[in-house]
Formats: sequence, structure tokens, C-alpha cells
Amino acid sequence: MKKLNDIQMDYWYLICSFSWFGAAFAFYKIHKLWHKDITENNKLYKFELNARNFKHWVIIIILVITGIVYFFKATG
Repeated sequence: MKKLNDIQMDYWYLICSFSWFGAAFAFYKIHKLWHKDITENNKLYKFELNARNFKHWVIIIILVITGIVYFFKATG
């Protein structure tokens, strides 16, 4: 087990990690605005709405997982 003093931080990976988390948050906010606009104006069919919702959530989850991977690379 590593002690707290033995942990070396790789700051490049840490910056990338926070950037991935920021990208995930920004994409989530854009998705919410898009979803609100689409549902209020009934611009898409239900199937298209569900397909794009799924696609957007997959992208958000991938961005978060990438941020976690980069964070662990920064600390390990």
C-alpha cells in the first residue's frame, strides 16, 4: 500500500482528467437543453428521441470513464 507521501502526481494526466470531466458536464448541460427544446416543440418521433437520448448518455458515460482512467493514471 502506498503512503500518502509516496504518491507522485503526473500533472499532465491530472489536467486531462479534469478536462474530460468538464467535457462530460458540458455535454450533459447541452443534452439537457437539447432534450428540453425537442420535447417542447415535438420535433422528433419518439423512436428518434429515444435513440438520440441513448447515444448522448453513452457519450457522457464514456467521457466520465475516460476522466476516471486519466485520474488514476495521474495518481499511479
